[in-house]
Amino acid sequence: MNTNHSFFRSLSTCLVTALALLPTVASVGCDDDHAAKSEETAQVMLTLPEIPEDVTCIRVTATGEFRSSVNDFDVVPGTTLTEALTGLPVGSVSFSANAYAATCDSVTKSTNPLWISDVKTVNLVLGRSSSVTLTLYKNGRAKVTVEFADQEDGGTDARTSSADGGAGN
Repeated sequence: MNTNHSFFRSLSTCLVTALALLPTVASVGCDDDHAAKSEETAQVMLTLPEIPEDVTCIRVTATGEFRSSVNDFDVVPGTTLTEALTGLPVGSVSFSANAYAATCDSVTKSTNPLWISDVKTVNLVLGRSSSVTLTLYKNGRAKVTVEFADQEDGGTDARTSSADGGAGN
């Protein structure tokens, strides 16, 4: 079976499943409901059935109302991955994933992922299990060139400009 096809097929069923959602509070006695909510965290389980030969790093991002969590996993092609994602925000959380050919330590903002997922939003609630399926797609590339035609006369067509006031004969 083609490794890329196998990777797409396996990641189309990749489940991020909430196993345990446990609250943690950094400051005890805080009366501000928003501050307390922003400190609550959740944990989910990431499962990838098969890592393709061109992927060595998986990055999963979880973005909540008050904060985000980024989890990087160095992976070995041809293996499976089951890891806990901890410290996630609760409430409405948007998940996305990228797969890279480089090690996670060498991935920067300018590194182009080989595979990208759509964003999926789920509601993570303390004490309740949730799941989300992220499908990764090959990241296409194109070089796009945009040109501007600078016209000295402000865009007037030269054919309609004449000495008779633009009558264009």
